[in-house]
Amino acid sequence: MVKSFITIIFVLFFLGGCGSTKPEGAPGTNTIKTVDREKALDHFVNGSIYDQKGDYAKAVLEYQDALRYHRDAAIYFALSKSYTALRKFDLAAQAASEAINIEPKKKEYYTNLAEIYISSGAFDSAIKTYDNLIQIDSTDFNAWYGLARLHQFTSPSKAIQIYNKMAERFGVSWEVSMQLTDLYRMLGKIDEAILEIKKLRAIDSGNIELTKALAEMYLASGKSDSALVLYNDIIELFPTDVETRAALTHLYLLQQDYQKAASQFDFVMKGEVLSIADQLKFGQIFIAFIQKDSAVAPYALNLFEKIRNQYPSDWRPYWLIGVTTSIMKLDSVAIENFKKVTELDKRNPDGWVYLASVYYEKQDFPTTIKILEEAKNFVPDEFRVYLLLGVSYQRLQKLESAAMVLEKAIGLDEKNADALSALALVYDDLKRYEESDSLYEKALRLYPNNHLLLNNYAYSLSVRNVQIDRALRMAQEAIKQQPKNSSYLDTIGWIYFQIGDYNSALKYISQAIEAGEVSSVVLEHLGDVYFKLGNKDKAIENWQSALQKDLNNKQLQEKIERGSL
Repeated sequence: MVKSFITIIFVLFFLGGCGSTKPEGAPGTNTIKTVDREKALDHFVNGSIYDQKGDYAKAVLEYQDALRYHRDAAIYFALSKSYTALRKFDLAAQAASEAINIEPKKKEYYTNLAEIYISSGAFDSAIKTYDNLIQIDSTDFNAWYGLARLHQFTSPSKAIQIYNKMAERFGVSWEVSMQLTDLYRMLGKIDEAILEIKKLRAIDSGNIELTKALAEMYLASGKSDSALVLYNDIIELFPTDVETRAALTHLYLLQQDYQKAASQFDFVMKGEVLSIADQLKFGQIFIAFIQKDSAVAPYALNLFEKIRNQYPSDWRPYWLIGVTTSIMKLDSVAIENFKKVTELDKRNPDGWVYLASVYYEKQDFPTTIKILEEAKNFVPDEFRVYLLLGVSYQRLQKLESAAMVLEKAIGLDEKNADALSALALVYDDLKRYEESDSLYEKALRLYPNNHLLLNNYAYSLSVRNVQIDRALRMAQEAIKQQPKNSSYLDTIGWIYFQIGDYNSALKYISQAIEAGEVSSVVLEHLGDVYFKLGNKDKAIENWQSALQKDLNNKQLQEKIERGSL
């Protein structure tokens, strides 16, 4: 039944003369042989059936056979679709372009070609294709929109110009105003963003999320009174909206209206209306405000302490105090409150993780490990416990323990980039290079632009002096993303050392030392570079500095004693 329907459609394509193909009959004639049309149609139908089955390779062969008998735009169009499904974008673009050459006025063909270029990352070609489509039909909203979206990635100001032209040509639309709002916000043009949100609210006046967005924009532009009116409007309609309650509390604290801020806390934390989950959500949202604006932390702390005094057996106020004091660098107070969380609710993973994190930041790894080993008894399937425990073991060079724990972490979350990177690093330290490389490759397939993975894998390869060209490319990408990271600077410097470019090595490793706290390894690398540059005194000076940071490094001691690499 399906085949008969498809056949009817394609008969219309071929026998109905939809294409503007030049005649391919015998010389001097003005018709195409009927037998050729039938053969082309038969292959075309077969190709479509293979497409529907997902067998795109066979579909391509059928379409190619069809083109032997009849050069038709519809066949090229279908061929380009099959090539796209096979991710053969160059061939897809060629076929799509042929369809346009045959039928240069058919808009669908331009859209298809633009989408192929976008899929292959050829954005400039996609832009030109949309430009050509707009030349054919300047009333095509989707063509304008596709063009503007492409410019957003490369030239936000150009995108804004196009969106504004669209607004003039087509009137106010939700899609255009949304994109303009995001662009203006990204560029810091808050007043323009406010105007666009107002346009959106005129389209959908009852949209609460738009009202929240407008309030945020008012707050960002210093119009706190206007923001206050909107937040109160939302609360009047939705009194249990914890996000708005948190934003309103933050605003009252900024205005130093502590009584009204306290009333918001009281409403949320008394538990008369909101569930425990919503109360906790409120606290977490408000903590996010504190992280952005630490000036309100002391006032929030005062209110959290009042709640704790009112509800001394509830773990939540202790957790909120712990997070707040951790942000304020009051470690002893944070520890005291996080410990209380673990006592009141032993199966709450946040208490254990945050408590251990305070000690980890203090580089007290034995205490971190002790806490997390205990936590495993109560939250045996908490990913964060195993990740933090694994990297703590690694910092103490207890590599076998680190590997075992991190393997458990990946078992709980096999796609977590931090866990994959940490375990790969441990395998590397254990000289289990095959397993290390396999993990890095897996992680980079998932996260090809992750700067931590790129740097760590690049360093691993460089130390072993394998795939140096690839290691350099990865290190360059990592540095591009984080140009001041001392570890990344050392990595790329060491790669340049391996390829014999000692001046570049000196440049980057010196920058690594200037950028932050210097490890023994970085100082030793600098000494190695100076030795290769012929400055033996500087080399020994840096090797000795490195040894002071790692007194048990026998290889470094031997290097200093012989005065050479």
